[in-house]
Amino acid sequence: MGHHRADSRRTGIRRRARLRPWGASALALTALLVPAGARAAGALEVLAQEAAQSLVQTPAPSVVVAAPLAADQHVPRGDELALRVAALLAGRIGASARAHTQTALLATARAIAGRAGALVYVQTEISKGDIRTTVDVYPSVANSWDRIRNRPGGPIAHAFATSKLDAEVRSFMPTLVLEEASVHRARHDEQDVLAAACGDVDGDGGDEIVLVSRERVALGRVRAGRFVVDRAAAWSELSPRAAVPVREPLAGAVVEPGSVSVGSTERGALSLTPDFVAHTPLYGIPARGAEGIVCLQPEPSAGAFDGAPVDCAVARNNKPKMAVPAPRFDAFSAAAIADAHGDARTIVAAREPSGKLKLKAADGAPQAPDGAFGAQLAVADLDQDGVPEIAASADGPDDAVDVFSWPSDGAELRPRLHVPAPAGVHALAACPPEQGGAPVLVAVVGGEIWLIRAEARDGDAAAPAGAARQDGP
Repeated sequence: MGHHRADSRRTGIRRRARLRPWGASALALTALLVPAGARAAGALEVLAQEAAQSLVQTPAPSVVVAAPLAADQHVPRGDELALRVAALLAGRIGASARAHTQTALLATARAIAGRAGALVYVQTEISKGDIRTTVDVYPSVANSWDRIRNRPGGPIAHAFATSKLDAEVRSFMPTLVLEEASVHRARHDEQDVLAAACGDVDGDGGDEIVLVSRERVALGRVRAGRFVVDRAAAWSELSPRAAVPVREPLAGAVVEPGSVSVGSTERGALSLTPDFVAHTPLYGIPARGAEGIVCLQPEPSAGAFDGAPVDCAVARNNKPKMAVPAPRFDAFSAAAIADAHGDARTIVAAREPSGKLKLKAADGAPQAPDGAFGAQLAVADLDQDGVPEIAASADGPDDAVDVFSWPSDGAELRPRLHVPAPAGVHALAACPPEQGGAPVLVAVVGGEIWLIRAEARDGDAAAPAGAARQDGP
């Protein structure tokens, strides 16, 4: 696998300096990676909406029939999931469409459609962390004799839609147990990493990791226990040094399909093509907002970011794109987390220069755990239960990655995972689901990249609390 947020669909921003002499962690800004243009809705609603829009119009009346689910992993309630997608699509088509109550192969589905105006055949698949649906519209065959005598024709309309797995889809699949997370470690050769990001930039179904250091930007994947660089560009070739740099650099990165956005207060900010050949300037340090990329405005005199995120396009009127829980901060992360019913909740986390963690959501702000936090942050749903997780580095002599959950009906964060990191946490990022369907938390720890992944398990047995399992590179 190859991430850093964030996501979908992740990103990171980080500052090297300690704000206090006793602080052990470096400063970072991180955000969840989701696909460009993602909406605040569940994956199944996105599938139905996009597929219905692509169909434009279907003959009336229509019968919507779901094919049995195809999946690259065990899905205990696969038929229920396929039927759910078909029912949502029928609702989007309108009153002229009705959804059949059982899955069927195409030949059987055509017989089920009978004298209806059309058969809408919905094939749903789970593969490499995506849920995909293919919709074909077939004309009806008047009677059984015609079906026997005439070879069935092809579809008269076609649609396709895809989305990343989320809590709603996960409710039909094996449970992910965060307390039993595994840690896979891989060596990297990048010096002085400032930020990380993760996502599928080239559309091949696998995530790439981007590491931003003071000297260069590197994109690659984890292979055989090492971070293997596929493409890299030196900052000296991308951008001149900033006229007024922050004393200790702030940096950020966002991976989106077809682009890699990076920035440093030493070098400026730009959006790169996947081959790192062409680039365009950005208005601030890039970060992932709840529904797309945003840019943060550094204040060199304060050594932090100042004010709300703005649009990254240099030529646009840069009004605030979203609210933040603190007016000045040195770490930031945001994500739209969908629950098991498909309802999305926007979560924003920011660390004040004092080390205090501030959180914001539409339904209120919780009481953050006491004490100072490190400058690495990531917001994601790491176990896909619809409850957002806040991952943060520890601030103190014993560095670590700590993960908390924020229930919508609770005021306090709930500790979920503690992973000691003696070499220091330099960046955090959340990869969108890929092979196996589970999101991944990426931590750059010293000269290693750690991939922290919740483990899938069938059944409802309670998981024991404790440290994540670790294995070597």
